Amino acid sequence: MSVWDVYLERTHARGTTKRGAVLKREIRTIEQHLPDNLSYQKVRIFNPECGYNISSPEMEQRAILQNAAVINSDNLNEKTILTMPGEDIRHGALVEWMDNYWLVTERDANTTVYTRAKMLQCNHLLRWVSEEHKICEQWCIVEDGTKYLTGEYEDRNFIVTRGDSRIYLMIGRNAETVRLGRKNRFLIDDEDSPQPLAYLLTKPLKKGWSYNKDGVFKFVLQEVVVTKDDNVQLRIADYYKHFPDGILVDHDDGSLINPDNISEETGKRVWL
Repeated sequence: MSVWDVYLERTHARGTTKRGAVLKREIRTIEQHLPDNLSYQKVRIFNPECGYNISSPEMEQRAILQNAAVINSDNLNEKTILTMPGEDIRHGALVEWMDNYWLVTERDANTTVYTRAKMLQCNHLLRWVSEEHKICEQWCIVEDGTKYLTGEYEDRNFIVTRGDSRIYLMIGRNAETVRLGRKNRFLIDDEDSPQPLAYLLTKPLKKGWSYNKDGVFKFVLQEVVVTKDDNVQLRIADYYKHFPDGILVDHDDGSLINPDNISEETGKRVWL
């Protein structure tokens, strides 16, 4: 290194401008003091390009292990996450932290010093079959959706109040969820419920909360009838439309439909 290069390195160590000096000072402060803060946590991040199947080996290998600050809020199911300087977190990503999955629902576009985002705790592992006959599963957020409809039907002569069972679903945008539409049905209920409920996607709004091909989808679903094509054991709607009874299917994870494993309730062969 020449004498001139040494001079430039020393003079630029604190920034070439006042703004640059303030920025470098702020970055050094965060890097030095944040690890001592109780909010400093180690998280695992699944960005949208990691895939759609949370249990697949490919998705596990693409996960990013990094340190971040997780800030509490008055809502115990909602956290603010701050990355270290120079690191990023994508809008719509899944964050594995405290033995739970969290969905990044909002992200600050200002990433000059660090990336700040809001994440909500996921409460349901959604499963469905894609058009290519792939079994997809992704963590999402399910809430009561009746607030999106008053349940009242008005005519000139009378007003009828009728029941309407709807749910609200928030899920990250990726290559598979972007293809979901009004034709899609899902089985959504408690994991221990013997007879899960079926829902039809009725409001596939996809542009409300996504920016530059990153973000989340907020869908409204309406309860429908469970049919004989639904696999209750796997919680996958329209399963037998894609995998008829008696056909072996080699999935990405190496699992098969076993012809000898017949459900006593439905008489259909189930996926192992």
